[in-house]
Amino acid sequence: MNLLITCFAASISLSTLSDASKPSTVSPNYGPQPSAALQAELLAIREKAWRAWFSNDVPRFREAVPAELLAIGWEGSEWKDRQQSEQAMQQFAESGTKLTSLSFPRNAFQYYGETVILYSTFDVVLSTKDGARSQVSGRATEVFVRRDKRWIHTGWHLDQTAESTK
Repeated sequence: MNLLITCFAASISLSTLSDASKPSTVSPNYGPQPSAALQAELLAIREKAWRAWFSNDVPRFREAVPAELLAIGWEGSEWKDRQQSEQAMQQFAESGTKLTSLSFPRNAFQYYGETVILYSTFDVVLSTKDGARSQVSGRATEVFVRRDKRWIHTGWHLDQTAESTK
């Protein structure tokens, strides 16, 4: 019996030592985390998608976003697929409003196999043709899926927070 307990304790100690040498993939608060490199890659894809939307750059938007996109905008509008999102991009561009600044002050990831969920806060500053500025602050839940050896941005749900000014 003592030998059994000693062997069990030794195996726990060895597994703890081998795990201690690996970087942690679990956040104590939010669950499994992608590597720092993957986080940077996903943040770049997100940045590309948002900036492409605001600049009506359809080819760049399509590099990041698949046809089956499900997008819920911050205005509480109808859910949109990629084609409907591209129509909204064009309408935004035709309005003459421009993106002045874009930031994501807080990001949190959850990593599940071939899917990563990115939770963020965002601040968007827009300028109209006549120079009027407005700020939209909010929260985003964005979904990324690995398909054909690359990450794509398959969906988002945005909402505004009280800090927004029109």
